[in-house]
Amino acid sequence: MIVFGKQVVLHMLKNHPNKLQELYLAKDIDPKIFNLLKNVNAPLMRLDFKKAQAMAKGGNHQGFLAKVAPPTLSDLATLKTYDRLLVLCGLSDIGNVGALFRSVAALGFEGVILDRPLPYEGLVRASLGALYSVPFCVCSNPLDVVCELKGVGVVCYGAHLKGEDVRLAHFAPRLAVFLGAEGEGLAAKIIKKMDGLLHICMQGGNNSLNVSVAGAIIMDRARK
Repeated sequence: MIVFGKQVVLHMLKNHPNKLQELYLAKDIDPKIFNLLKNVNAPLMRLDFKKAQAMAKGGNHQGFLAKVAPPTLSDLATLKTYDRLLVLCGLSDIGNVGALFRSVAALGFEGVILDRPLPYEGLVRASLGALYSVPFCVCSNPLDVVCELKGVGVVCYGAHLKGEDVRLAHFAPRLAVFLGAEGEGLAAKIIKKMDGLLHICMQGGNNSLNVSVAGAIIMDRARK
């Protein structure tokens, strides 16, 4: 699969060089960066602008593209042995999901459970490669996920406007944070299964945050 963009390719080069299968340049670049790319164990090729645009499907590639190996999908049996999980219910925006993967990697959470498959190319780019360092799986029924997690002692918290102030919450040692789609939130049947609900209190009359921002705040509070 193809990823593109200077920061994405350089991040992959630094953190996941074994996942790079081919490298492509569509413009002249700094000699130091060129030498770094040339020393990777992957073919380095030049592309004309038209070909690069086609490979990036019209996206802003900045002259940097790479063919990368797909990430390895984990399974629920493995993830439910972890202590800090993020469960995404109904999210389909690649940018939001990618940002949440980056927050999981940065804030000490250990894995992500999705309720639907999403295109890996977009997720690798949006997560700046965090998709390769964060274990994740896809389970289509979030209610099954709740039951499986509770069965092994994981306490489930859902983000909800009527929840407890996240600043005052006392988190269990083993936990999972459930986030719903922006605008819709978590489904009522999932909310009923939660052990606790969490709310981020805001000022200035605002009552909502981007889901990736909200998720990062809750995960940061949970690790304290």
